[in-house]
Amino acid sequence: MYRRQSVLPHRPKTSSDIDDNNNKNNNNNNNTTASPLPHTMKRTISQTFATHYHDAKDAGMPLDAVSEAALGGDGASQHSQASSFSRAFGAVAGSFARQKTRRRLSSVSSATSSAPCRRGSIQSFIESLPSSSTAYTKSAMDQHRMPLQHQDSGIPSFQQQPHNTPLGSKAFNSFKRLSSMRRRPAASGPSADTAHSLFTPSITYPSQTGPGAAARQAAAAANQERQNQLREQEHTHRFLNGLITTHMRDDDIKDNESGVDMTCSSPIVSADSVTEKKMIDPFQRLPAELATTVLSNLDAASLVRAERVSHDWNEHASSPHVWRNVFLRKYEPEVHVSPTPIQMGGIGVGKMAGGNPAPAQDWKKMFEARSTIDRRWKAGTPAAVYLNGHTDSVYCCQFDENKAITGSRDRTIRVWDLKTYKCLKVYGGPNHRPTANTPPSMEERPERVISYASLNGTPAGNDIYHVPADYHDASILCLQYDSEIMVTGSSDYTCIVWDITGDEYVPMHRLRGHEAGVLDVCLDDKYIISCSKDAMIKVWDRKTGICIRTLKGHRGPVNAVQLRGNFLVSASGDGVAKLWNLETGASIKDFPSEDRGLAAVEFSDDAKYVLAGGNDHVVYKFDASTGELVHSRVKHEGLVRSLFLDAFNGRIVSGSYDQSIQVSDYETGQMYAVYKNWTTSWILSAKSDYRRVVATSQDGRTLILDFGHDVDGSELLLGS
Repeated sequence: MYRRQSVLPHRPKTSSDIDDNNNKNNNNNNNTTASPLPHTMKRTISQTFATHYHDAKDAGMPLDAVSEAALGGDGASQHSQASSFSRAFGAVAGSFARQKTRRRLSSVSSATSSAPCRRGSIQSFIESLPSSSTAYTKSAMDQHRMPLQHQDSGIPSFQQQPHNTPLGSKAFNSFKRLSSMRRRPAASGPSADTAHSLFTPSITYPSQTGPGAAARQAAAAANQERQNQLREQEHTHRFLNGLITTHMRDDDIKDNESGVDMTCSSPIVSADSVTEKKMIDPFQRLPAELATTVLSNLDAASLVRAERVSHDWNEHASSPHVWRNVFLRKYEPEVHVSPTPIQMGGIGVGKMAGGNPAPAQDWKKMFEARSTIDRRWKAGTPAAVYLNGHTDSVYCCQFDENKAITGSRDRTIRVWDLKTYKCLKVYGGPNHRPTANTPPSMEERPERVISYASLNGTPAGNDIYHVPADYHDASILCLQYDSEIMVTGSSDYTCIVWDITGDEYVPMHRLRGHEAGVLDVCLDDKYIISCSKDAMIKVWDRKTGICIRTLKGHRGPVNAVQLRGNFLVSASGDGVAKLWNLETGASIKDFPSEDRGLAAVEFSDDAKYVLAGGNDHVVYKFDASTGELVHSRVKHEGLVRSLFLDAFNGRIVSGSYDQSIQVSDYETGQMYAVYKNWTTSWILSAKSDYRRVVATSQDGRTLILDFGHDVDGSELLLGS
């Protein structure tokens, strides 16, 4: 029966094969004695691979049977190779996988060595060749015995000039194809190719018979081995260059537990070391402008953490350019309508230049100051400042960063310095000059930090009292001003327009037309709007003072109005708030209360919501486009006399006859602070900005709840 030659004739011999061959050679060489190598069946995985050997293919020489004696009988080099490979193996797979692989290979070695039939060696294949080629081949093998070069090691191959060979020899050409196969010396157990096949799938070639079948099979096996070599070299290159980390896929490395498919004789760099080398600080590579742009998109908390990463990160993250963007993105108010509504108080974004925030400001410190002020709002911990001077109920107020202006039932207008909290000027008729020792001293809260005594009746008080060319001879019920003019409304049925651009406020003209007291006014750069107890709303031309249009529709006193572009909202004692179109004079939509009249109204800066409050103790929030009620969660124990919406900071401030000021969330309506009995009587007006509430009371005092008192950096938030 014909027996097919082995497809792996180049398989290295086991220890027993080498011993037999050595004994045979010793008998043929004049009985020269040689010490046989010890018969050892089990080897570790590190002994399956040699670190250095020459590739017979590159040297152009035929393969010879592998002799363990050629590798050094003492095994010192193998021990060094084992140690090196073990370190590499541990870096990739860990000690557990290493032990598991060794047990597997040892078991295979034992099974192979104990098998009754061993596969044919390369010597048997050589002996099967024709005698002419065999003789030459044996001679060539004797001349060129040397270990093979490991192609993955990176060590240059030992180059040797090939001998002249009979090119026409078919047997030699077949054997030359065999010589391109890579072999790994093995001391015991399965051959290197056999061990490799345990972990790497190989191609199974069909059985061939006939002339040249063995050569074709050998060529196919050599081609398969070359493919394996190329794949191993690619894996090794990728591993050493950090392209393969500990998260390798199974199709990249066929056995990711053992690491057998990675043959590396170069020093192994651990995955952690590779990762460290690959970590590059982006801010050392990016231009400063790009680094600023990247960091500017962080929120403040992330930016503070970024400052702690390193010195370079701290330098970039602390840049004023970065903090400027972070600060303005959060705190710069957004204008939704034109003309721009009058800003109550300050906007708290520092100095301005040409309508934009000025450069070269300490934006980080400003952000810290605003954050501290916001925390005080939430915690409800303001300082109290009392302004004393009016001798009767204070009905109205408005303020900016430098001053506050109040109007009173005592028929005077007072201007207050918000830096010193002292009265600067008093405007009234000659018969309205206050007397000494007014108002009387009143109870104050423990949170009070400033409360100056009134100057009424003193020489200093007389110096600041001014009698203008025109003045109100009745209670001043309302006022509003911008950078150029101030409009005041009175119980005398008229409004006075004042020029406030100079040091002295000068009355310009009086607006006449209402048939009862003027309860509220508002203005922009085109119109002046007034409303009255006569249930009418009048639209005046700002420049000429001519009445353009009268809006009729309410059935009771119109207590409050507010303007947004060409739209106006009003609140009336008839229990309805209305939305008006100023171009046509038509009433667009009604917002009814659930019970009784409305005393206050607010129009959001984006004209999307209407807020109203009144005699049913509730603050309503309506959708301006649909008229639907959004919520009515803010509740007082008395009439809601005043409303103010600070949409920039998301707060609603309401004042009531229950002597309280409530601060609520604009979005949800949830109340988070109540200041009750900080005055001794009703709250008639309450307005706020980013850091304070200015409220007026029936007891004649003006109360300031200052959340920015003694906050470090708060002075940087003041405008120009």
